[in-house]
Formats: sequence, C-alpha cells, structure tokens
Amino acid sequence: MSSNSNQPFTLSKSSTIEDFEAANKASTEQLKVSKPEVLELSAKGQTPHTLWIGCSDSRVNECTATGCVPGEIFTVRNIGNVVTNGDLACISAIQFAIESLKVKRVVVCGHTDCGGMWGALSTNKSNGPLDNWLLPVRNVRLEHLDELKATPDGPERNAKLSELNVLHSVEMVRRHPSFVKAHQQSGVEVYGLLYDVKTGYLKQVSGTRAATSDIEHVFNLGGN
Repeated sequence: MSSNSNQPFTLSKSSTIEDFEAANKASTEQLKVSKPEVLELSAKGQTPHTLWIGCSDSRVNECTATGCVPGEIFTVRNIGNVVTNGDLACISAIQFAIESLKVKRVVVCGHTDCGGMWGALSTNKSNGPLDNWLLPVRNVRLEHLDELKATPDGPERNAKLSELNVLHSVEMVRRHPSFVKAHQQSGVEVYGLLYDVKTGYLKQVSGTRAATSDIEHVFNLGGN
C-alpha cells in the first residue's frame, strides 16, 4: 500500500484502487482472526436484527458507532437521514427489511454538524437537486421556527434541527404500511438516535424513547 500522510485515516484522496484492495485484504484478514465465524455465516445469507436509516456523512458509520460486525445491520443512508414517501429507495428498503429480513427494530440516526441541516438552515440555495432533496428538512425547520430561533445559532441550532428531523423521519417510518402491520403483529419498534461526531456517542432523541428494557440491549444482542 502506498504511503498515506493523511493520518489517522487508512486511505486518502491520493490512494489508488490498489490501495483499496490492499486495505480490504488487511481488514478481512483481521476480521478472520477476531470473528472467524462471520464470513462463513455471511455466505449463508443475511439475518440482520436492525434496519438503520442514517446520514451519508463520512464520519457516521453504524458499525463503528455500535461495534457491530457485517450481517447485523441492514442500512439505508442519504443526506440528512431523510424518510419521505417520494424516495422509493428508502421506502422499498423499509418494506424489504421488515417483510423479508424480519428485522426487530428500525433506527433513524441523525448527527451533530450535519451538512444537510446546515443547508436547510441556510438562506442560500444552489438551485440544484440538493435543494429539492432538502425540502422536507426545510419544512421541518419552518414548522419549528420559534424553537430553533430560541436555540443559539451555530452548532447547537444544527443539532436541534437534526433532532427535529429525526423525529420527523421516525414519524414517517411509523406511517409506513409495512411498519404498521409488523408493529401490530410482532412488536417491531422504531427509535430515533443522535450521534455526536465529536464524542462518538449515541443518545436517544427526546420524543422517540422506547421501552427501557428493550433499548438497553439494542446493540448488545447475541443473536436476532
């Protein structure tokens, strides 16, 4: 692998595709040592316990944040962890995760210092597809304008909008026909979390709190 001056990261903007291949080999060899059964199980199919709807932000990774390994979490990521009926990729993934994979829970995870939230808070528009994508977040901002104005401008306001956006996406999941049916029949739940990019810690977003006995073990499961 070529030298990487972009420490502490594994790869950098100057990395070659051969560097990616070498990094993959090193990571896989490490996984074989630490969790030798994982790849064998992966070859037999996936049985994830959780659907994770998160942001595309490079600092927020569900497996890094929770310590999970491949096969545990089915993932949908987009800018701003937005859930809308118009996003066929997201609503189809929800249906597939619940009906076919039989996940036990759905997690919507936002984060601090979110670029999508900065874009929704800004008065500047690029008149491109990104502005159309952020329209639901802008609507959340407008619906909670007084609350946001009462929050100090800057990182705190960004984090507050991120929380409010998580609440909105959680509500959209709750209205999804597949979730409604699974919630009634097998108790599938949805949770809202906020990831702090500075500390690396997750916290539940107020208003989405589930039963304590369940959430305490969400990411400490030995199985599904």
